Amino acid sequence: MGIKGVIFDMDGTITAPYFEFDKIREEANIGDADMLDYLRSVTGPEHERIQGLLLRFEEQGVANAKLNKGARAVLNALAKRKLPTALLTRNTRKSVDGICGKLKVKFDIEITREDGPHKPAPEPIWQIAKRWGAKPDEVLMVGDYKWDALCAKNAGTPCAILLEDGETPDWAKQADFIIRKLAEVIGIVDGKISPGSRRLTREMA
Repeated sequence: MGIKGVIFDMDGTITAPYFEFDKIREEANIGDADMLDYLRSVTGPEHERIQGLLLRFEEQGVANAKLNKGARAVLNALAKRKLPTALLTRNTRKSVDGICGKLKVKFDIEITREDGPHKPAPEPIWQIAKRWGAKPDEVLMVGDYKWDALCAKNAGTPCAILLEDGETPDWAKQADFIIRKLAEVIGIVDGKISPGSRRLTREMA
């Protein structure tokens, strides 16, 4: 598998997890609905309520943001290999600018929820791959949640899911790679970790 670029999720991947999703969902009081899908389906005061809630939590996220372990080393290693990187997030542009500025990290492409269909829609990955002159199966999606795995699957893109501890959830089993450290991304890019061997290793661990 020849990887021509790497796409990263933000919260829980490039940054240490900062969103308290249970708290957000409880306060939103929208049941099992996807937050962004719900936001786009409502208007008026309800839209303002959900939008305000998300923005408040994102502002807190910027204030508390810290790089995930190994993130800077991985980005530096990819730069040395002259491989482009992208950030694909369901957060706002303001949140991305705040976090990247605070943590002093840069990506060749940054796509936020204002830029079009959001994960798990495949269009953002297709757009990134096209801008890099690559096919969808020549880029790697790295994330930590089901939206990342589904987005990659929908786009026809290999995916590495970062699970630092605990059992592998069912949604993650569709990913090509289950990794426990971000540093393993370099092994994937260099062809030292194959999808089959990595999956077997992790499931037996």
